[in-house]
Amino acid sequence: MGAVRPTAIHGGVEGRFTRGRESPRGVVWFGARSFWGHLRHLVSAAIASENIDSRDWMTPDDPETLRSRIARTLGGNAAGSTLTEGVGRDLYIDFVADTGDDAAVSRAVAALVFAPYELPDPDRPGEVLTAPRGDILLFGGDTAYPVATAQEILNRVIVPWNQVLRSLPADERPRVLMGIPGNHDWYDGLDGFSRMFRRRPGDAGLHGPVVGISHAVAKNAVAWAREFVHGGAVDKPRDLILEGYVPVQSASHFALRLAPGIELLAVDRQLTVLDPRQQAFLGDHYRGHPDAATMLVMPDPAFAFGVPWKVGVQVIEKLNLDLEGRETFVLTGDLHHYERLETGKTLHVIAGGGGAFVHPARIASGGVTPKVAWPSRAQSRRLLRGVPWKLALGRSGWLAHLCLLVLFAPAIVLAGRTTGRFDVHVVASIITTIVLAGAFALIGGAIQRKAVFPIALAAAAVVAAIPIGGAVLVRFAYAHLGGTPSSLAIAWLTLLIAAFVGTFVFGAFLSLLTLLGFEHLQALTALDHPGFKHFVRLRVRADGSGVDGWCIGATDPLRAGQKPELVDHFTWRPRTRHR
Repeated sequence: MGAVRPTAIHGGVEGRFTRGRESPRGVVWFGARSFWGHLRHLVSAAIASENIDSRDWMTPDDPETLRSRIARTLGGNAAGSTLTEGVGRDLYIDFVADTGDDAAVSRAVAALVFAPYELPDPDRPGEVLTAPRGDILLFGGDTAYPVATAQEILNRVIVPWNQVLRSLPADERPRVLMGIPGNHDWYDGLDGFSRMFRRRPGDAGLHGPVVGISHAVAKNAVAWAREFVHGGAVDKPRDLILEGYVPVQSASHFALRLAPGIELLAVDRQLTVLDPRQQAFLGDHYRGHPDAATMLVMPDPAFAFGVPWKVGVQVIEKLNLDLEGRETFVLTGDLHHYERLETGKTLHVIAGGGGAFVHPARIASGGVTPKVAWPSRAQSRRLLRGVPWKLALGRSGWLAHLCLLVLFAPAIVLAGRTTGRFDVHVVASIITTIVLAGAFALIGGAIQRKAVFPIALAAAAVVAAIPIGGAVLVRFAYAHLGGTPSSLAIAWLTLLIAAFVGTFVFGAFLSLLTLLGFEHLQALTALDHPGFKHFVRLRVRADGSGVDGWCIGATDPLRAGQKPELVDHFTWRPRTRHR
């Protein structure tokens, strides 16, 4: 397969994108399947908050043992003191995060990842180098959505990625598969994650990789319920095998002597914070190499949307990492966009474009300005415009409509039976406003940002007033048409109007929070957007002088004729700090 030279990213604002049409399709975040994922999240978070930590069973590999195992797998010398010395050359790593969602998009991302590229040579301006497919494929968390069960990983990652691998010319060269889990992996208690990433003893998994979609996910829920009642166990794929890749790790976190003077720390924070065993293991390795630079792979960024990100900062504090005094490269996913920024002696790269819906760039003013953000602010504003309409039309699922129907129904029915009672309408509107204001404030994060509450209250008041306006509109329409409506007909039509218009206002509320910089995740999540997918190819210099990185993506990955695009390229030189 010949090396591909990526094109420059399109600098304009795109308005139309291509969506997948095959199963499994992208998860809609106000739909029934996503609701199942939210329930799993609540249960898992409750378990984690009780300090029941599944990481207690894990015994991480000794860094020397892991290094020698990887070197042997790559055909190198297990005796080298670092991995690049063991393989005797530069080491290429492909980093991808937040992967399995829409199967067609997942296949398009796999085609990006598995290609060799001609990329700008950092040592020779204006020249290119050939960057082959990575020796190591490193997943940065959230392997599949909405819950990274073995079945979801199989259908949304393993199958489409193996289909791409099978279409490539034969390549007998072995490669290494590694990963850290994100929160969606933990919703399944790491069962799916372990079947894909943990080292397989003996002949486990020799039945070969799967390239066909398994039975429908809906049947899995039925099977789960049946086996729960009968005290049985759901049949799952024994191993999740990515063809040509060998899993090498024993735990969800690891340390690795990457190159002379560069140590790799890979972190798993579960759903809360670091466990004491991991804290001691990674912390001891960090302190044991005080003169080395650190490449830190985490499930959550330390900076996001221009401000310190709580969960990422907690990991750094727990490990006592010195980001001011020691050269550090923080590489993360979790947020579904690309961003590169620098603070002090630390390079921060967020690359969560492996297949899931997109998150926006920071649109509001303030915060640390990244050197590169993709999608851009202008593009993010354009995407936000579609959020209220997509929600109102039910294309993001019907949960919001159902919630409003349940909330509005008693008041509308009561108002229909007490026509002319102004006090009934007022009391119903006040109660509805209070309930909605609480829900909107919670969604908008008013606990941390008090400025959200008045916006939530205003949005709730507007939504609460919609049934009154809807009833007036229905009566006016009937009067204009010369009909005499029944109270039941007025109630039903008013209820439908209130549900759809109320959902539109809810979408506008989410978009406004993003525009003002109060909340950045909820609005574009509702779009389940297929665009701006990417991964990062890294070249670790054999002599330990640094790491070169290229972000390769596709603005509209399913569009006919879409070419790979060079989103960004950077160098990390911990000794010279040369950019």
